[in-house]
Formats: sequence, structure tokens, C-alpha cells
Amino acid sequence: MHSWALYDCIAFGRGARVRALVIGGGVIGAAVAFRLAEVGAPVLLVEAGRIAEGTSLVSFAWVSACEKVDCDDYYRLSLAGVRAHQELAEELGSQGTWYRRPGVIQWRKAQYEGGGLADQPTDQKLARLQALGYPAEAIGPEDLRRLEPNLKAGAISDADWAIHYPQDGYIEAPIFIGALLRAAAERHGAEIRTGTPVREVLLEGGRAVGVVTASGERIYADVVVNCAGRWVNDVVGHDELKVPLAPTLGLIAYTPPVANAIGKVLRTPNLNVRPDGGGRLLLRANDLDEDLSDGDRPSTSHPAAHALAERLGGLVPALRGIAAEAVRIATRPIPRGGLPCVGSIPGVGNYWVAVTHGGINTSAFIGLALRDEILHGRPAPEYASYRPERFFKAAA
Repeated sequence: MHSWALYDCIAFGRGARVRALVIGGGVIGAAVAFRLAEVGAPVLLVEAGRIAEGTSLVSFAWVSACEKVDCDDYYRLSLAGVRAHQELAEELGSQGTWYRRPGVIQWRKAQYEGGGLADQPTDQKLARLQALGYPAEAIGPEDLRRLEPNLKAGAISDADWAIHYPQDGYIEAPIFIGALLRAAAERHGAEIRTGTPVREVLLEGGRAVGVVTASGERIYADVVVNCAGRWVNDVVGHDELKVPLAPTLGLIAYTPPVANAIGKVLRTPNLNVRPDGGGRLLLRANDLDEDLSDGDRPSTSHPAAHALAERLGGLVPALRGIAAEAVRIATRPIPRGGLPCVGSIPGVGNYWVAVTHGGINTSAFIGLALRDEILHGRPAPEYASYRPERFFKAAA
């Protein structure tokens, strides 16, 4: 199959259609494949295993921009991610059922998820958010009892308060991925291949021209987009394409069905908890993740699973004694320095990479950003500070 310069095709109107190969069937790969396919690009998505079985399945999946107010660039990017999720769910109509927005309550002493904010008082954060026009309000004990009546008495003390984000929520990642790939395939002709591990990106003349699979098959393409997440470096086969990573481990646990014990997303000092499908609750805690090691296996007998269940019982008296029904552990694909890495690599044509912590939060926007960059040569300004070139300047 012939490979040509992508921008020549677009700019000089030769009439050729872009053939795009997307690696990875998680939230980012699904969003990129959908956005490229919907504008007529022939798309092939290849996934090493099953769709939605990787890190996307092991995430709290909170969708919010409220933790990024210490950095204007990151806040704008995160806000674009929230808006893109809202717009995408509306765009898909009856199939856009993955985005849940019950509101989030963050205890004043809860650990921040946003880096530098960890050393700043909560009242400064609230004031900053309100100045930015972000929906956020202080609530006291009486408000909390009204919003979540099943919590223990004194869940926050009479002298304390929390922040309520009434429009924030989360996505159900498997439903999100399934809806996008179904639409990409059925509406726009995209091809989805599972059980197809990639072992190398094919390079010719400084450009990506396809991939080699683990079986030795060569699949040629005019555009290669690496959305393989924690496996982003395992699939490239070339040191010059590897993104420096600083991965961490994360564990989540699920309760059995417990009816309507909790309606909102709660971020307390020692537990994050939100509703999940079928009446279950999803649980995680930052401090318990810090004790995980590479040898840990996802089991309901894991000490972290016991601790999460105990903490839930301490927060919701009616759930005391409930044990975890399922546990998952994943490696989070975090670029070195903790910031996103989305865009093209200098010196390598027709190749893009998207790897980031909090990928669920920005996945819908990444699909739009890479579509416009790949097809029209317009890099998203929200990613100006987070492009791969910071790791690959020597190759530019």
C-alpha cells in the first residue's frame, strides 16, 4: 500500500482519503477513532485484547476541572474536556447514556487530586473557582444531611464545611467506549479488530507508514495514532518513539448492590465513593494506592479492599459489614512530570501519541483535538504546553 505525505493530500486536493490506524481500544482510542471516522476518514482500530479491558476500566472516572485551578493552562484543558463530554453525550442522543452528573461533594480536608493545590487552603480554591465562574458552593452539615441523608451523623462537624460541585459527575467508561465504537463502525464504516497486539510502528523515511502486529502481519496506513495507554511504549519498537513515563498503581473496589445508599460522588478525607451500575458503589483511596506494589493481585481479600469496605461502613452506617464484591488493579499511564503528552513527535511524520493521567476526563476533547490536527494541521491551543516535543526536542 502506498504511503504519501498527509498534508500534501489535504492541502493540494489530490482526492485521496486518509487511512488512519488507531492503536488501543480504551477511552482515548475510541474517541479518536470516532472523530476521525465521522468526517469520512477510513479508520482501523486495533486492540491487543478486548475492548475496554485496560486501564479505562480501572478508574474513578471523575469528570471535572475543579482540581486544576492552580494552573491556568491545565484548567482550560480540563474545562475543555468537561465541555466535550457534555457535547458528545448530547450529540449521540439516546446512545449518550455514559455521562452521569449527580454532583460531587468534596470534604474540606479531602486530599486534592491536583498537585500543587495540595498545599493551599480549601477556601482559596473555592474563591478561585467562583471567580472563574465554575459551579461550586460551600455547604455545611445541614446541607450535607439534606443531600446525602444516609451518611453518619457528624460526617462533617458543625464547625466544618465541604464544597459541592452540583454539575460535576463521572462517566461509565465501558458504556462510553462501546457507544463510540459502535457509532464509528455502524454509522461511519470504521473497522475494529480485537486480539491484535501491535509490536512495532513501521517507519520509512522519517514517517510512520503502519504497524507490525505480534503475529508478524504488516498493516499499512497513512496515519498512526498511538492511544495504547500504559502500553504506549510497548507497541512502538523504536526508542525514538518512547514517551518517558512515571506510572503509578491504582486499586478500586466494588460493593454488592446496595440500593440507594449514596447518590452523589463523595470525596472524603479517607475515601472516594460514587454510584456504579446495578446499585453498586465504586470505592478508592489515595493513601491505600500508595501502598500497592507490582506483585499485588486484584482480590477481594486484598488488605486495601478490606480497608475500603471498612471506611465505607464508617461513612454509611447501614453498610457496615459489607465486603467488596470485586477488585481491580491497574497501572496508570502517567508521563514523566505528571502532565499530559498529546500530539506529534518532532522529526516523525504522520505519527501521533496521546498518553495522560486523567485520560477519561479529557478523552472526548482529545478526539476533537487530534482530529483537527491530523486532518487540518491545526494543533489544539489547549495542548500547547503538553505536547510530546518537551521530551523530544533533540529530535526536532
